[in-house]
Amino acid sequence: MNQKEIKALKKEIIEEGALNVGYYPRIISKITELWPEMIAEFVKEIALQGLDVATISHPLILNLFVTKAIEKMNYQEFKILAPYFLGYRQAEDEILAEPIQITRREYLRFQFEGEKLFDYKEPNPSLEERLKALTTMVVSNDNQPIAYQPISHRIAILESCEEMPEPFIDPGLINDINERRPYPELVAIRLLESSSHLRKHYLEAFKQLSSEELSEDELLAFVSSRLASTDDALNPQEVLNINETLANEKAGMELITHRVTGYCQKEQWELAYLKVEDVPEEKSNIIYYLEHDIGAYYRGSLAWLDIYDVNQEVEERYIVDREALWSDPLSVVQALTGDPTYLSMAMYEEVKGLDLSEDRFNQFILMSNEERRKFLQKENKEKTQTLNPSTKQRR
Repeated sequence: MNQKEIKALKKEIIEEGALNVGYYPRIISKITELWPEMIAEFVKEIALQGLDVATISHPLILNLFVTKAIEKMNYQEFKILAPYFLGYRQAEDEILAEPIQITRREYLRFQFEGEKLFDYKEPNPSLEERLKALTTMVVSNDNQPIAYQPISHRIAILESCEEMPEPFIDPGLINDINERRPYPELVAIRLLESSSHLRKHYLEAFKQLSSEELSEDELLAFVSSRLASTDDALNPQEVLNINETLANEKAGMELITHRVTGYCQKEQWELAYLKVEDVPEEKSNIIYYLEHDIGAYYRGSLAWLDIYDVNQEVEERYIVDREALWSDPLSVVQALTGDPTYLSMAMYEEVKGLDLSEDRFNQFILMSNEERRKFLQKENKEKTQTLNPSTKQRR
């Protein structure tokens, strides 16, 4: 088919739907092989539209997926998939063999890497073999498998490293673990540097107590004493007064404090963050950062979460708080990677045990986590009833 005909075929698919044009089932695996990100984008799109995957028939889901994928492709990308549609006609020059044209760079690569290129490659190892390799040395290395992506075969592993990763230091953070000066003094320095209103406020407050001129060091000592409740905590009432002054100076400006707890008795740290943006950021996001980035670093729970590809190579690295993975580790991995098609290890083993057809398994992948749980519960119940029929059924 020429370019005009191929473009006409694409237009027909977008307007009529892939199912009405007709396609070979192999197109699903081809799309996920060449553009694995398409599944994640599709799941996000139907989630935003409020569609419940579990209530939609499987052919309609696949039709929607293929149609949406084709809609996002350019001409060159669609040209690869065009032969998988029933409306595609092969031209004679597509059937006849053609000599391979290679560049000088490819020729040199064949020269230097020829032996490697033609080496026999062992079949892809099973998931069990890969997990054993990633989590075991002579003895277990305590690495923990968290989630599995069955389309791209990526595995999310929580690494057990002796060296803890360094957290991201946001400009708004006031605490400094390497700083020897008292915590209230660090807060006082940041406030006086960042707010002209607070500087004026504290100068006027001092003048009510004394008529003497203040040096910078004396002003800092005065503000620090007003701020301090203890050496490692601020006076809550003073923080309220400060935020009232900051709000009058600039919208969204706020001193945010958060106390984190360690693993030893009475091990606590108060963390402070000065938000100075014009557009107010969600306070909950800052609290989360203080708790699960800086707080995790202080208490020693910061760790690497590595994403391994099918070749057992680290493809992506994320810094996480082990505590953030305690309640719902799957959602954390999905949020970090932006890929909602990850499954928990237990979920994957459970669905694998159901021995679903490829079509039903693909539909399962596109479900939300809650839909997956309901699906597994229903399938396991039906399987149990099939294996253990009631006395009435046996009669």
